[in-house]
Formats: sequence, C-alpha cells, structure tokens
Amino acid sequence: MHPYTIHLLEDIEKAFRPKDFFLNQKKVSSGDELEDHFAEIERWLNKDKEPTFGNYCGLKSGDFPPVDFYSSRELKALVKLFERMMFSWNLSMDVPKTLPIDRKYKLMIATLDEPTLIVEGGFVGFDYCTGNPEGCELEEYCPCLKYWEEK
Repeated sequence: MHPYTIHLLEDIEKAFRPKDFFLNQKKVSSGDELEDHFAEIERWLNKDKEPTFGNYCGLKSGDFPPVDFYSSRELKALVKLFERMMFSWNLSMDVPKTLPIDRKYKLMIATLDEPTLIVEGGFVGFDYCTGNPEGCELEEYCPCLKYWEEK
C-alpha cells in the first residue's frame, strides 16, 4: 500500500465522530420536544448556513488525490473506511449499488465541502437524485432513467 494512502486511512480513522461530540455542543432547547424537532427541521432547510462536513471531521477534500492514484485494493479500503466514518457522524450517501467505486469516491470526497447538518437522532443523507435524469450527477447510473424511459 502506498505510504500516502496509509496516511489518509489514519486521518480518516481520526475523523470519526468523538463519543462526546453531542455533549460538547451548545444545545439550545426550548424544553418542548416538538418545538426542538421543528427547530432542527428549520436548520436542515437552511443547511447552507451550516459548517461543511470537513469542518466537523477535520478532513480536507484537497488532501485526497485523484482516483487514479490508488490501486483497486487501496480505493476499496479507503471508500469503506470513509463510509464508516460518515456513519459515525450520522451521515449516509444515497447512491445506486451499481455506481462504480471511482465515481462513489469522487462524490464521497466532495461531501467534505458541503454544508452539513449533524443530527443526534437519525441520519442525514447526501442524495444525488433530483428526480430528473437530465443533468443528474449519477448520469447513466441515475435510478430515475428507467422510469423516464417508460414514459
């Protein structure tokens, strides 16, 4: 394994959400559970004002080389660990299972630059489907293609 890949894997290990993350966050609670829930929804709707995922986990997209830098084995290990790290932050990526790993890697690294809402209860997903395959980031892997072709 290339030494830089090993370094990146170590950095990803360090980027897992700390166990005490939510204890250290300033919680503004109204005391009303429903009101707090709606406040979180409001934050989600305005997530462009939130810090980036990289700001939370400490990773920078610029530290990750182009996909052709890695061997197949290295890329698989990196993507798998990055997914686990995202999961620790209650984040997921909604991509088709058939999406090639090199495309998944590029989308995954781009999440570091996205404003991201970190929630304590539940998950926030990075969803790449607009419902319209025209201009879709997933291109030929867009799950909507089969429905649009039926029309």
